[in-house]
Formats: sequence, structure tokens, C-alpha cells
Amino acid sequence: MISGYTSRSRALIAAQIGAGGFEPRVLVTSRQGSYGQALIEPPEGLGDRVRLVSPSARENGLRRLRRFSMETRHLERAIEQMVIDHGADLIHVHWSGGIGRVAANVAARVGIPLVAEVRFDLAGAIMSETVRIPLPGLERVLRRHFEGHLKQAQAVIAASESLAAFLRSEFPGLTDRLSVVPNGVNPEVFRPGPPDPQLRASLGLEDKFVIGTTSNMLRYEGLDLLIKALAEVQHQLPHVQPLFVGAGTQSGQLQNLAQRLGVRATFTGLVPAAQVPAYLRLIHLFVVPRRDATITRHAGPIKLVEAMACGLAVLGSRLGDIGTLLADGRGALVEPESVPALTSALATLCEQSETRREMGRRAYQYAVSELNWEKAAQIHRRIYEQVLT
Repeated sequence: MISGYTSRSRALIAAQIGAGGFEPRVLVTSRQGSYGQALIEPPEGLGDRVRLVSPSARENGLRRLRRFSMETRHLERAIEQMVIDHGADLIHVHWSGGIGRVAANVAARVGIPLVAEVRFDLAGAIMSETVRIPLPGLERVLRRHFEGHLKQAQAVIAASESLAAFLRSEFPGLTDRLSVVPNGVNPEVFRPGPPDPQLRASLGLEDKFVIGTTSNMLRYEGLDLLIKALAEVQHQLPHVQPLFVGAGTQSGQLQNLAQRLGVRATFTGLVPAAQVPAYLRLIHLFVVPRRDATITRHAGPIKLVEAMACGLAVLGSRLGDIGTLLADGRGALVEPESVPALTSALATLCEQSETRREMGRRAYQYAVSELNWEKAAQIHRRIYEQVLT
């Protein structure tokens, strides 16, 4: 198994081990180190199941010029060696692009099945962060390049229903091999509870109504739209305090924007994954203000599921799987990229404590009953059995 080492990876691997009958071995690419050590924390209970690929001398040289450079031949040798060392029955690759291609090469060479997982539209994400204007033709060319390994996979997994529908439309040949393993949550970790008074005091959030997010600070997440809306909300409701948990390419710009607009906001920077539930329990209203882009139209954000499991009221853009997750009174929706609509919804929900309480109750019940990693492990078992027979 090759893991991007996101929280989804950790949770799925832990669920497989807990279910029994799985023997996962995890190879983490050398490029993962480019994100900082805080994002490659070893999952509890994995022990020596995890192997981190050390960067080659060539990679170290290339990364002085381009941070995320990766020598694919070096990774390919590491994958093949791990397959040999552990007698792997199949390869499950969690990433697209060069990582997916070399995993497919190894699987074909050693004669074992490939299971390829698609968690989001990588082409759409890159276009959103770089070009920032709609160029469907170029985006499609990139997508064909990044997802070329899918045609070699015996099974393909999509991380949400909307993403699966998108993959069927873009790659019709995948239909018979495509399954959905949606994001889940560990209710023993993400659960409702009182806020930590020391943490709240350290962040200056005492006596504040906290509007929060744990979104990566990337352009398509729309956090700049949230700050613009908060400029008006704080004028109406001075006790409102936004809490931004996390980091990303837009971190500096967002802090500058808040300062320029006079928005009093708390930015935590990157926090360890194990501490995220404690930060969620400080929040009164969780917001997912995503922009309308290819990546957001075909995704179900895991941070939303975690907030629901903590019993939080949620306000989200009407995009991707967000509408399905927040249906039946489990949250509120606004049209994407409308600052006036976001401002109005925020101001209304800040003053409707009973509405928020009912949203949180319904969200929690749905999350713990429908969105769990044990079900995901069961789907994996069926997929693995099919490709192995």
C-alpha cells in the first residue's frame, strides 16, 4: 500500500487492522517530507508496518529548485522492494500522477493486482491554485495525464459519490471497476464534549462566539470569502471571533486580508492531527465556504464529517457532497462565492442557538450511524477479494 498519509489513510489502515484479515504495509513517499514533519506522524498501532522512502541525492538537489520534485525511478525501486520483502498480494495506491504511474508499473511487472484510489480531482486542484481561470481543455489534458494509471487498475475507488459520478463521465471505461468508499470518522476520537478551558483561554476565545474551520488554506476553500463576510458580521455582532485551524499556501494572504479589513481572527497555524478534536470543541458554528471549482464540485470534505461527529452546527457551500451530508436539517447551505449570502447566513445562525443545537444533534446522529471507517474496511475487503480472484 502506498499512502499519502492523510487522516483518511491513517483511519482506513487502522480500520483494516481492527477488522482482521488484512495485513497492510504502508510506503510513504519521500515527497511527503516536503510538507513538514507534523503531517507524517506515524499512526498509532502501525509500528513497523510503515516505511518512509528516504529522498535520493538527485531529489535533494531538485528540491532546492522545486519543492515537491520526486525521482520516480527511486520510488519505483522502493515499491518493488517492499512488495518483495512482504510478499504483497496487491498494491493499493492512494495518489495520482507520478506516484500512481510507478505503482502501476510495479504491479504489472511483478504480476499482482493494482487498486487505485482517487480522493479528489488533482487536475482541478492544480488549476484552481495556479491558473485560477476556467480552462476546461487544459484541465482535461492534465486529468488524462494524472489519472492515466487508472486504466491499468483492476479496481478503482472514489472517495465520494459525486467524485465517482465525475470519474464515470470523464473515464467511461472505469464504470465496471469503480467503487465508492466515502469518508468516515472515528466516533471515539471525534465526539461532542465541553471545550478545554485552558485551550480556549490560550487562544483568547473566552466569552466569544466562535466561527471556525479546519480547512487547508488553499484558494478553492474560499476562506477569503469567509473573512470578507466576517468583516460585516463582526460589525453587527462584536462578540463573534473566527478561528482558523491549519495552514496552507494562502495562510499569509488570509492573515493580511483579515488585518486589512479589521477582522479580529485567531490563526493557529498547523496543529497535530491528534489535537484537532479539541479545537473543534471550541467552535459554535463550523463553516465550509468553498469556491465553485471542478475539485469542489466533485468532493466530500473529510473535515465536514469530523465536525458533524463532534455535534457542530455547520454552514457550507452548496457543492459536491456537502448538500447530501447536510440534508434533512443536518446543516445549512449557501450558494458558493456569494459574500452577501454567506454574511446573512452567518449572522442569522449566530443568533439562533436552538437551530444550531438541532443541526448539531442531527449531524452527530448521522455521522456515527452512517459514516464510519469500519464500513469502509468492509468495502475494501470486498474489493480486494474481487481483484484477487
